[in-house]
Amino acid sequence: MLYGSLNHKRTIDKPQGALSISLVMARRTAPVAKNTRLDRADWVRAARDAFIKGGEARVKVDPLATEMGVTTGSFYWHFKNRQELLAEVLADWEATNSAALIDAVRTHEGDPDKQLDALVEAWIRESSFNPAYDSAVRDWARSSAKADKVVRRVDETRIELIQEIFKGFGYEGAHALVRARIAYFHQVGYYTLQIRESRADRLRLKNLYVAALRGDPR
Repeated sequence: MLYGSLNHKRTIDKPQGALSISLVMARRTAPVAKNTRLDRADWVRAARDAFIKGGEARVKVDPLATEMGVTTGSFYWHFKNRQELLAEVLADWEATNSAALIDAVRTHEGDPDKQLDALVEAWIRESSFNPAYDSAVRDWARSSAKADKVVRRVDETRIELIQEIFKGFGYEGAHALVRARIAYFHQVGYYTLQIRESRADRLRLKNLYVAALRGDPR
């Protein structure tokens, strides 16, 4: 108590200017949070990055808050719980990771050769389409009925999109469907098998793949 009292006395006896300098120095040296004004989208982006790197198990509130330099209170301001955040990540994947594929096909409406070429190019370039995001969601779908339902819906939509291309080539009915499935399953399998191949090699072989997938409807 005596030592504590002496310390307290020293603080009181400091000149006002010295006290002010001490307070300023304390403020300057105190750690500053990276960002204390995060919105809902910031949390979804951080969760998406963690999800891509380590799957659903990697998306945890405390580590995300630490990484972003905020308290968990920021999270609970925007989300009820972790499951709501995961639902947002799943919705983000469905909304964004097919966009490049859809654009590739829709941009060349009426020209199936350009459509297929643009689709394969989008798969190879991976500039807007993220295969790692796809793979992470598919892994999660093995243990989550909700994720599985969304994945099946997205797969169905993508296959229907590719089926339009093959109808443009002259394939009809089940023939167009099977061609679309072969093209799509081939690409999903490519990522699932984690084929080690440079982008340069993939581009070099692109026309051969396109020709093989295209076939001849006659």
